[in-house]
Amino acid sequence: CRHKPRFWWTRKGFDMPRLSPSHTQQTGLAAIEFALLGTFVMVPILLGIFVFWEVLQTQQVVSRATGDGARQVLRILQSPRERKANGAVQSDEEVRSAATALARDSISAMLRNHLSHVSDLSSRLTIELQPGEPGQWVLSVAYARPLLLGSVGGMNFIEPTALQARSVIHWP
Repeated sequence: CRHKPRFWWTRKGFDMPRLSPSHTQQTGLAAIEFALLGTFVMVPILLGIFVFWEVLQTQQVVSRATGDGARQVLRILQSPRERKANGAVQSDEEVRSAATALARDSISAMLRNHLSHVSDLSSRLTIELQPGEPGQWVLSVAYARPLLLGSVGGMNFIEPTALQARSVIHWP
């Protein structure tokens, strides 16, 4: 089977085949279908990929910052306790409060480097240091992230609103 050539040589030169009216209508219909497909399928998929990438990257930073904060807490827990002016040794609550403050500073600094576009980082960040099982402390970090795509009518179907990380510190 041979197919017809696209152009025919005639005495007047090249002659292009004439398109039927139904063929031109099909071409217009294909353009409309492509526009609808691009608008209602491809754009949401691309936005979803962008949001997933940003959430994954932020979760990685929150997890890494939590690990760094846990190392700072362990350093304070392992250091000898300071004596106060009256000769008393720091209580467990005072050590925990100092360790939490150091962890907050360390975690905030790391998140501030990654999340430079967030102005109210301190109000979005929750850090808790709680005793766990004997010989363990648990550092929990929660970050309430702003929505990238916004929400319509208070509904959000695609983006997580909070990212959390936890680190267990083993200390004898």
